[in-house]
Amino acid sequence: MKEQLHKIKQRGLEDLEKISNMKQMRSFEVQYFGRKGELSQVMRRIKDLPKNERPALGKLANEVKQALNIARSKAEKSLTSKQREVSVIDLTWPSQPHRLGHLHPLTQFLDKVMNIFTSMGFEVLEGQEVETPEYNFDLLNIPKNHPSRDAWDTFYVEGGMLMRTHTSPVQLRAMKKKRPPVRLIAPGRVFRHEATDAGHETTFYQCEGLVIDRSITVSNLISTLEQFLKEVYGPKVKIRVRPEYYPFVEPGMDVDMQCLICDGQGCSVCHQRGWLEMLGSGMIHPKVLSNMNIDPEKFSGFAFGLGIDRLMMLYHGINDVRLSYSGDLRFLEQF
Repeated sequence: MKEQLHKIKQRGLEDLEKISNMKQMRSFEVQYFGRKGELSQVMRRIKDLPKNERPALGKLANEVKQALNIARSKAEKSLTSKQREVSVIDLTWPSQPHRLGHLHPLTQFLDKVMNIFTSMGFEVLEGQEVETPEYNFDLLNIPKNHPSRDAWDTFYVEGGMLMRTHTSPVQLRAMKKKRPPVRLIAPGRVFRHEATDAGHETTFYQCEGLVIDRSITVSNLISTLEQFLKEVYGPKVKIRVRPEYYPFVEPGMDVDMQCLICDGQGCSVCHQRGWLEMLGSGMIHPKVLSNMNIDPEKFSGFAFGLGIDRLMMLYHGINDVRLSYSGDLRFLEQF
């Protein structure tokens, strides 16, 4: 075993002189110091030797290991130094052309939506994403412990705050200073505690609208939304209006659009129904008007909420909402 240790030392030093890159250095470490390495195997056999032979061979094995480690460390420093010299930047070498980025498809589509509504006389508002339960729920006729809060389950943060589930709080805060007549839209990011699939995400974008004036009716609501959808998708889009419950409007209604991905035949995006719920809307509940310090006997209004992600998917023929948040350049560069 003594002779074997001397041979391992000699062969190891010779192998170190032949190493020219870090990959070979890693292989050297495995060959000699790894769990199944030559030196490791010899050192494990020392315990099986007679007691009178163990001290001398153990000392020799440690000396061989130390000698190889010192030589390996010097060789590694030499390699690193050589690599630094090779990697010195040549300032005269032509640079790579810079790739210009562009707006995210969601941002592009949101700009389109805002341009349509501003052309119809709406004012654009922005607000905070972390909200109080009062503005996110209570003032919108969604009291604590009411079952309707389940539909807007969200993420809570310290201090009793929460991540907003819609952009309605922006409009509520604006009405502290504004008086009718008003036409407002509030675009922005919202958060829901949802199971993700091709048509749902926990984080997405909305654009909510609010109109308050004297003698506002349901026909004003439907005509406004119909005009918007025609501006986005063209005059041939097919829509349907059906009643729906929302605690902050009375009556409430949904505007569905025939799925443009499958032409109404049924697909994963529309859950095989052929229709997609695109707009939640309705006439503002008298209690919500009162919470805005507006007399419901004198004024009326309507509100609506657009799912920007879903509208954008239909506009571009995208079949999975999660692609927008994947960061995959193969997807983003198409827009």
